[in-house]
Amino acid sequence: MKKGFDKKIRREWKNIIFNSLFALFTLLIVIIFYKNIILTTIIVGIISILGLIKWKSKVTLWVFLFGAIFGSLTELIAINFGIWYYSISNIINIPLWLFLVWGNAAAFLYQTGVELNKLGG
Repeated sequence: MKKGFDKKIRREWKNIIFNSLFALFTLLIVIIFYKNIILTTIIVGIISILGLIKWKSKVTLWVFLFGAIFGSLTELIAINFGIWYYSISNIINIPLWLFLVWGNAAAFLYQTGVELNKLGG
């Protein structure tokens, strides 16, 4: 039984490492390429697709869509009230890649919570 438990723990930690790299690459791509909106959108989109394929979860897909829509919507509201702005944008005063970044953040948080729950539960 101990061997099976150790294997489960290793699998969960590998998933947490994948989730962390998913978030890190999303952030790095935006930091490096933010001025090129189309390139950034394409690369972050590929990262999004890879994550959603790995997780194979309808719930994660819905969490991704919810985060993408409502995260971007809150940004739009903040921008309309003049709280901040993006110097480089192309859709209603925000860059297109921002939708994907919000979706990735939501999916990352959800999936990492799932993995941590498996470790502790």
